[in-house]
Amino acid sequence: MANNKKPISKGGTMILPSSLLFLCLSLIPLGMLIFFSMIKGNIGIHGEIRGYTIDNFVKMFSSLTFTRLMFKSVGIGILVTLICIVISYPAAWGIAKVINPKNKNLMMMLIIVPFFTSQLLLIYAIMVIFQAKGVVMTFLGAMNLADPSTSILYSNTAVVIVLVYEYLPYMILSLYTSIEGIDDNLISASQSLGAGKWETFKNIVFPMSIPGLLSGILLVLVPVTGSFVEPTLVGGPNGMMVGSLINSQFSIVLNMGYGAALSFVFLIVLSIIMAVVRKSIKVANRSIGGMEE
Repeated sequence: MANNKKPISKGGTMILPSSLLFLCLSLIPLGMLIFFSMIKGNIGIHGEIRGYTIDNFVKMFSSLTFTRLMFKSVGIGILVTLICIVISYPAAWGIAKVINPKNKNLMMMLIIVPFFTSQLLLIYAIMVIFQAKGVVMTFLGAMNLADPSTSILYSNTAVVIVLVYEYLPYMILSLYTSIEGIDDNLISASQSLGAGKWETFKNIVFPMSIPGLLSGILLVLVPVTGSFVEPTLVGGPNGMMVGSLINSQFSIVLNMGYGAALSFVFLIVLSIIMAVVRKSIKVANRSIGGMEE
């Protein structure tokens, strides 16, 4: 009798262990998150559970604080992403099409330098710069734009500045990859036909860089929206975001059930954002004749 079973490819066999590991590391924490979101308060000292309830979700959806911080977090995420886009397009264009190819490696190295530095070190360095009578405030005072004895620390402005500094390289690299792949002949042809710089950007550069733009949005918007280290250290009480609220429930208030419920709903919100952006990437790739990711 003929064997109708299809042989498993070597590639499938090789990725099977890592796939199972990835699946376990994704599903087990998710299951634990759902489990803890249904318990009352926190787990006791000896691991006892006081009972199960949906009050954590009821409390969350009826909380004006959670709703306000959710909109604030998404708003800051969108603002930081837009600022990164505005700064990154000229930077990526300059690196890909303007500067001498011999200097590209140097410029790319300068962009990725923050990746080799501790996140806390970067944050504390920026805090020193923006503190009262620091470099920035002294400069603004000399320009009669601000009192050098004041500081922008512990405000939403400081949070946005720090987040832009941290995530700007992701947007630049994403756009650089797309812009570098644009054929120079298309740009030359557009200019030869009388199109100005804006028309060339609008009709050639921007449409063909959309996949890189959307990838950059995915790399910036999602982690920025879920940030809690930067709002806690740089923003203080005024810069609190959803991530800060979740962190406080686990580390300060010690209300594991409510913290898990907040985390679960916030995870759903971030997943929706990721799904929308990924779908947009596929649509953009199809519209310019690219291959779907």
